Amino acid sequence: MFDRKIKFGSFIPIPTTPVTKLIEIARVNEEAGFDSIWAADHLLFVPLGTVPEAWTILTAIAMVTKKAMLGTCVTDVHRYHPAVLAQRIATIDQISAGRVILGLGAGEAMNLQPFGIERRKPVSKLIETVSIMRKLWSGETFSYEGEFWKLKDAFLQIQPIQPRLPIYLGANSPRMLRLTGQIADGWLPTPLSPELYKKRLRFIEEGAQQAGRSISEIDTGLYLYTALADQAEDAHKQLDTMKPMIVTAPELLHEAGYKVEVPKEIRTLAYTDVLPTGEWIELFAKYGDVIPREAAVEFSIAGTSQDCINKIEEYVKVGVNHFVLINMGPSPRRVMETYGKEIIPRFHS
Repeated sequence: MFDRKIKFGSFIPIPTTPVTKLIEIARVNEEAGFDSIWAADHLLFVPLGTVPEAWTILTAIAMVTKKAMLGTCVTDVHRYHPAVLAQRIATIDQISAGRVILGLGAGEAMNLQPFGIERRKPVSKLIETVSIMRKLWSGETFSYEGEFWKLKDAFLQIQPIQPRLPIYLGANSPRMLRLTGQIADGWLPTPLSPELYKKRLRFIEEGAQQAGRSISEIDTGLYLYTALADQAEDAHKQLDTMKPMIVTAPELLHEAGYKVEVPKEIRTLAYTDVLPTGEWIELFAKYGDVIPREAAVEFSIAGTSQDCINKIEEYVKVGVNHFVLINMGPSPRRVMETYGKEIIPRFHS
């Protein structure tokens, strides 16, 4: 049906699930046919719950899976020295027999501000970090004099199995989108409607052209919520509690054409700014109240199994190649099994 294999990833349900159960969920999702397993790399999370360290969980998952790629959605460049992160990832790539994807982003307040971790020039810092890690993974000995990092005769004594370990950028701004086209192996933005995805993909194509690359070199992904039921309305209801995480900023709501009145105090609110405190959570919930359910549905894959297939086809037509899905039920097992038996095989053929 399509000229390429469409991939499906499963986002393990941090923070709503006990840690040991996350490992079993990942194993079962691989058996169902999902191509990749993803973990949030957070210190704190909204909504509140149990938040384990991402790379530790992925290492444990590597031991009970065989084929699925394992990635973070996404890691920031402020909490890790590039050499420490590069060594950790190379180690997990060895353990998993070459199945690691590093998702990188510019950082979120909840993982930095409460701990006094500086977030300065995040895009510039990301560029330096990627450059240093790629050199370290090559086995090269080198010195580096940058704005953020200084290395002298640096090298690692472990390299990844993958000749080029894939780095996906969680890019949403024009600068980050162009950078994705220039240096990244994949793109993994927060939820977007098909039309907004298509608009942003043009920036990635621009960046790729500037770097002498083809868009076909970039695995164009998308992080999305999915819900499935016999009645579409039952699936759509499942999205209500997550609306602020689905339409992550009021500006997206307006860009998508929803003419809703947003209270002044939340007009500039974005998920990247939210802190897990009562005041911030209250503001975030207030924003959720103004998001129409139809907007959450537009930014998701939800409805009957045929509705989900139709929506996936719509996304594929605008350029999505790799779906990273958050299972919203109402029966998580049924959603997983339906994807495994009906949906994924349709797009793998």
